[in-house]
Order: sequence, then C-alpha cells, then structure tokens
Amino acid sequence: MIRRNTNQSQIVYKSIELMGHTTSEKLIEYINSNYENISLATIYRNLSKLLDEGQIRKLRLGNDEIYETVKETHYHFKCQICGNIYDIEPKMISIPNIKEVDGNDVTNTDIMMEGICKNCKKIS
Repeated sequence: MIRRNTNQSQIVYKSIELMGHTTSEKLIEYINSNYENISLATIYRNLSKLLDEGQIRKLRLGNDEIYETVKETHYHFKCQICGNIYDIEPKMISIPNIKEVDGNDVTNTDIMMEGICKNCKKIS
C-alpha cells in the first residue's frame, strides 16, 4: 500500500532531521511551538508511519528512546553532563568488521558510548 506523504508527515520528518536526535516528548514540544494545529495523535501516527517506511529509526540510548532519520552507518556518543547525543563515524574508532559471532551472522552493529563531550570538557 502506497501512503501519501502528507504535510504533517513532512513536518515530523523535518523536525527530527533538524533536531538530530530527539525523544518523542522533545519532538512534540518542538512541533507544538513551531507549527499550528498538529495534534498529539497526528504526531504519533506519523512517527509510526515513518518508522514503518524506514525513513526514521528508534533506538534506546541509556534510558531514553531516541528518534533519528536513517543515515549511513554510525555510532552514538551521549554526554553525561549536557545530555547531547553526537553521531560518531565508524572511521573515527577502531572496531573490527564483525560478520559472525559464535555461529551467528551479524547484520547490524549499534554502539553507544557515554562520557563528557568536548564542549563540556572546556567548561569544566
């Protein structure tokens, strides 16, 4: 079934793209403060639609469920002070190309690192 790319769907996608990484709560707050007449149900319906279509993905970073647009393979770094989440390109860290572990085929690797970001280190 082909679904329409509605204005509301575009708003949800573009908001996630602009925010980089966001929780549903922060996304709702952003959309409500920047757009008129988009209900909570519409936001959640479009999140579900965008997930189903593979345009965005939801991941768990620590205790948070985070939404982001689908991009090239990358990892995540979350600052323990400011809470910002940064994309880390695979070439920036040394991780072997794992294709098989204990007889299991590996098709995806998701790595999340935590620490203190360079901006917070400057302030400390």
